[in-house]
Amino acid sequence: MTNRYIPFTLLFIFAAFIYQMKAQNNDSISQQSSLEIGDAGEVSFRYCGKAKRVVLAGDFLYYDEDTINYLPRSRRLKMHKGIDGCFHITTKPLSPETYTYCFYVNGKRKPDIMNNDTSWQKMHKWNVISVGGTPQADLYLPPKQQGELVRTLWYSKEENLNRRVNIYLPAAYFSAPDEHFPVLYLLHGINGYEGSWAERGRAIQIIENLVEAGKANPMIIVMPDNNARPHEDRPSHHTLFNNIMHYVSLQHDHRIEHSVGDLMQLIDSTYRVSEELYIAGLSDGARIAANIVNEHPNKFSAVGMFSPVVHKQQLPCDTCQNIGYYIYVGKSDMFRNNGKKFSKRLLKRIEQSQQNNTGTTTPADSITCYYTESIGGHNWRYWRYCLADFICRIKK
Repeated sequence: MTNRYIPFTLLFIFAAFIYQMKAQNNDSISQQSSLEIGDAGEVSFRYCGKAKRVVLAGDFLYYDEDTINYLPRSRRLKMHKGIDGCFHITTKPLSPETYTYCFYVNGKRKPDIMNNDTSWQKMHKWNVISVGGTPQADLYLPPKQQGELVRTLWYSKEENLNRRVNIYLPAAYFSAPDEHFPVLYLLHGINGYEGSWAERGRAIQIIENLVEAGKANPMIIVMPDNNARPHEDRPSHHTLFNNIMHYVSLQHDHRIEHSVGDLMQLIDSTYRVSEELYIAGLSDGARIAANIVNEHPNKFSAVGMFSPVVHKQQLPCDTCQNIGYYIYVGKSDMFRNNGKKFSKRLLKRIEQSQQNNTGTTTPADSITCYYTESIGGHNWRYWRYCLADFICRIKK
């Protein structure tokens, strides 16, 4: 080899060495987590990839989450590039809660591919993190035991179409094969879908952690999509504005109230269910839950109504009995007065019914009303609290 080729050979060897080291470095980066929660509740985020600018967006950047708000809001903070070539940022200590976030890479929105805990909101996929530290927030952390989430379709005879539903079978369903379990039908709001309660609502974590603590009984959770949707690839819900416009013009699809009987037959024939039957819903889902109770009188033992958007039409039917209405209203909720008025009408209906029948209270055949008003807004933070409290109250 002549001397003139030696520099080129050394340059090639050096370039190959650099490429190999970079590949090894990228491999080690890909195996690391993108976030770390500190002991004080601070969260360190990390993004690795080709980028000139990376920004973190998250609803944890708002500190007044109990005020009036419907969908998760997010502010943005610039991340800084470190010596490892990745972008970093560490938040201030966060209050124990569940939060959502995403990255903006060179101005383009990107979810965190290193975090599989996700939730669809506002037509976008958000990543989810839970910070423990209080008895309530600890319910949102991964439970010691977890069952199986079944994503499937159910056929509505009335509509002649398939509808989507998520069914959660608790851990005890598999460890106790001879037992039968209560069923809770859990309904989302006007802008949700069948995955909302499992993802943003942390329904699975809440029920299993409460069971572990002895505060709840294991139960099957049925989470249907309140609206028929043709798409299978992702939630096809419209924007909140479009949903409200459809609702006002009576075009919003809530025929599940009349066709849910087909879903109930599917659940009863497929799984080991007991005679205990419950239903709960948030916001407009609470209205739907009340209507379903009226469509199927004396089927449900209790109905949970979280931030309910209800009217006189949702009061118990004349033949309804043996059911408890658990009404939750946040003090800063935009629909606070709606829930309070409904509760007063319900109590008046109960009083009149008792006077017309026997003149005295008969718990065996009465309707009961439990009204709870506490700090909270029209948001998932409040609805998670409502679900946990409701599940504890109906424990037998």
